[in-house]
Amino acid sequence: MKVIVIGGVAAGMSAASKLKRLMPESEIVVYEKGEDLSYGACGMPYYISDVIGEESKLVARTKAQFEEKGIRVRVNTEATGVDTEKRAVTLKERPSGETYEDVYDKLIIASGAGAIRLPVEGRESKRIHVVNTLEDSRNLKKALNKPDVKDVAVIGGGFIGIEMVESIREMGLNAHLVELENQVLPGYDKDMMEHVRKSLEDHAVSLHLEEEVTAYEEKDGRIIVHTKTTSFGVDLVIEAIGVRPNTGFLKNTPVERIKNGAILVNDRNETSVRDIYAAGDCATVYHRLKSSYEAYIPLGTHANKAGRVIAEQISGSDKRFEGVIGSSVLKAFELTVAKTGLTEKECKALGIDYGSISVKAANQAGYYPGAKPVFIKLTYDTHTCNLLGAQMVGEKGVGSRINIFATAIWNRMSAEAVSDMDLAYAPPFSPVWDTVQIATNQIKCQRSDSHEK
Repeated sequence: MKVIVIGGVAAGMSAASKLKRLMPESEIVVYEKGEDLSYGACGMPYYISDVIGEESKLVARTKAQFEEKGIRVRVNTEATGVDTEKRAVTLKERPSGETYEDVYDKLIIASGAGAIRLPVEGRESKRIHVVNTLEDSRNLKKALNKPDVKDVAVIGGGFIGIEMVESIREMGLNAHLVELENQVLPGYDKDMMEHVRKSLEDHAVSLHLEEEVTAYEEKDGRIIVHTKTTSFGVDLVIEAIGVRPNTGFLKNTPVERIKNGAILVNDRNETSVRDIYAAGDCATVYHRLKSSYEAYIPLGTHANKAGRVIAEQISGSDKRFEGVIGSSVLKAFELTVAKTGLTEKECKALGIDYGSISVKAANQAGYYPGAKPVFIKLTYDTHTCNLLGAQMVGEKGVGSRINIFATAIWNRMSAEAVSDMDLAYAPPFSPVWDTVQIATNQIKCQRSDSHEK
């Protein structure tokens, strides 16, 4: 059996490696558009600021290591088309421009996503960067370390935007953050993000909320950022406004995609075309709480799991991708920001009968030195009393506790059931009632008769 993999980072190499272990006799060929393979993209902001000193630490395996395992890899080779009738992929090598076809028995599409760019005047300036690939981060790191770079603007207040602002300040540079919405991290509820906004301001980040960039202008060796209400000059701009699936090469195929171009897959990571699979930032995932296969949540955790599912499927096992609930965690200076499940905004959009509570609690026993506040917001179903979502912000004890909430939501636990859980306790780590349970204890909910056991 010959398997072609388009894309050599998280999902693609996870699938290829697992499949080679399950089916050593299979012929696996990976085509990667860039020059880097199997790297941890989530670590790039910390490599840029030298928190992670060596680029090699981001790379899980090299081309030579994959080929030692019997996986053929061609880098700098872009898929430009797929003929589903001929079972052939059209490929283009760079920089030569040579094109050719390769045929497959099974095709795995793991082509990732590309950075969205603002369609404004001046966007071609060499002073504007994105952080999408390891090659991007190399170029950006060199640019930021030039002696004439002092002021940097980050466009977009999402995950990458916040991480890059922190990296910029870590490097001793001045930072502007421009966000179209009236809050940073728009995927969270605004009231919770006030803590993050204050932290950014405390770290001398110039915030430009509810601002839309209208143009860039190079002037006197600087780049002027024009918005609808103001203009300011910087030495370098980083656009971090989101990503779009790299699926344009599927335009003339019957492979079904959703509005943003992401490939629609089922719980086997099968596409609408037989023997073609997809995973990672180019594909959808199943959202358990929204009962939708059209969720687009581009994270490495999903990519790696889905890649392994594809390998299992091709090898004959009926392993399924069990879905996601929207769990994430982020470092924002001294704060840890985390969420899982549905926010209040999402509950409203879905028309769910929900309740919400907000709680401030300590991360550990108050009498033990070093206690810090943790801010928690929970959403829950008013009929079943089951938890629907959790958001947390704090300096200590957030990253581990969000996973308790994620486990509870995944297993459809009620607030009362979480309050009754036997969680570990010692004064340096938790109050006698854990922070999680202090929050769930505040949910006063009675199950509807129709939902009672």
